[in-house]
Amino acid sequence: MKIVVADDEPRHLRGMANLINNLRPNVRVLVAKDGSSALELVRLERPDVVLTDIRMPNMDGLTFLQQLKEEELQTKVVMVSAYNLFEYAQNAVRLGAYDYLLKPVEAEKVEEVLRRIEQELLTESMLNLEAEALKLRLHHTSSAYRNRLYLTWLNGSLTTLERDELDTYDWLQGGGVVIFSELRIRSGRHNNIESANFLRSLEQGWMAMGEAVTIPLNVLLEDGFQAVTIIRKATLTPEKRNEIRAIASALSSEWENTGQLTHGIGLECKSLLEEAPQAYRAAQTVNKFNFHDCWKGILFQDELRLSQYQMTIDVEKLFEALQGNDVDIAIEMCIGALRALSDDGHTEPIILKENASLLLMKVKSRMGKIVDRQLGDFLTKTMIIKIQACGSYTELIALVEVTLQKVHYALQQVRLDKNEIIVTSCLSWIQENLKEDLSLERAAAHFSFNTSYFSTLIKNRTGKTFSDHVAEARMRRAKLLLSANKLRIYEISAECGYQDTKYFCRVFKKYNGISPEAFKHTSLLQRRNEE
Repeated sequence: MKIVVADDEPRHLRGMANLINNLRPNVRVLVAKDGSSALELVRLERPDVVLTDIRMPNMDGLTFLQQLKEEELQTKVVMVSAYNLFEYAQNAVRLGAYDYLLKPVEAEKVEEVLRRIEQELLTESMLNLEAEALKLRLHHTSSAYRNRLYLTWLNGSLTTLERDELDTYDWLQGGGVVIFSELRIRSGRHNNIESANFLRSLEQGWMAMGEAVTIPLNVLLEDGFQAVTIIRKATLTPEKRNEIRAIASALSSEWENTGQLTHGIGLECKSLLEEAPQAYRAAQTVNKFNFHDCWKGILFQDELRLSQYQMTIDVEKLFEALQGNDVDIAIEMCIGALRALSDDGHTEPIILKENASLLLMKVKSRMGKIVDRQLGDFLTKTMIIKIQACGSYTELIALVEVTLQKVHYALQQVRLDKNEIIVTSCLSWIQENLKEDLSLERAAAHFSFNTSYFSTLIKNRTGKTFSDHVAEARMRRAKLLLSANKLRIYEISAECGYQDTKYFCRVFKKYNGISPEAFKHTSLLQRRNEE
């Protein structure tokens, strides 16, 4: 394996190169001081992997990634940056980055990425070998050869000879309809499904509309199958649309125990040979909007209008709601905003997901260091991985709701912990300032709270009022001083915060049932008896 490391900081460049050499002694490591140098190395050396910083002179990491894409230079690019921003990660992923590591990079993270890349390179090598073997078999297998020819045609990459061969297919000379179908298999069902059965089911179902050919798409999906069906002489009149919906419904019922089956329908073709490729691409795009449950798994191209709606939400009000006692208010704010953004199923799923991720990123930013790192990591994983993996609008909303509930719970715990600290501090403050004028207003100002809120907080957390705590603390102090028998009554009264000795005596008798003098005398006798 050959690896290029690109970084404009010499220390980081040497450190990463040495780390890789230690982890993979047999790997050839090349270094580049910026994106331009890295690009030249990729052109000359064709490395398997590039680990590149984002911010570099001459050509930054994102521009480097864009240039690789434009020149169709195949290599796995791992972005390495000190900036933990969703926008960087999002742009990198859009441009085809394999992974995104944060500085300072841990050896375990690099090891894990290299191990995954090695496994994928091995898999790709095996797939390439299998592809070469398949090419040989295609010449001897008419159906497989036909499917390959159809896919080449639909993808717009026919050679002159292939175009001449396709011109001989009489049934493509007329009009018809192109349907893109996708089956997303539920977890745990993969071992029970064969693609041949799925393709046969589709073709038999759509044959009710006319002569149909179903072609499997050469797409490696972990959780499903994709196929395109061409129906000769089919039309899209209102009656035929109803028939298509009925067939789609029957197919969905057939596969409902396996997974979710959706369909995108392109515009009616007057000439399949000329128009089917465009109709196929449109049907494939339209099917993505079946992410929205409102379409019930089937959507015609001309039913879709791209939404221009922009999501707006007051993050401060949202955060205030998350800190409050009713999390449903916060959930409804978010779900309402996403519902409006969805525009009855006319908004691209990727836009919905991006806005949901951005919303959680703003919540995370607003929380700052209020909550622990574990919740921050959970939010990051949700933003970058879990939201992007959502297969439907319902799944996305459920994920957002669960995430907000977790944030609310964490904020509630922080608030409870904070209130516990405040109450404990207040009780200590009372004990330390017994001789002072201990009013509720003074205490609330000392702890920077509204007087009414502070009074309620003390009462709810302890079951006693602020005045009760002051009186009890002073009485405990008075009893200790009386038992010590070193001060006079008026001195003890002053030590406990009472300037009026008569008032002190009345309060003491109210709490203890006897006067200070009697308590002092009783304590003296008790101590003598013990001696």
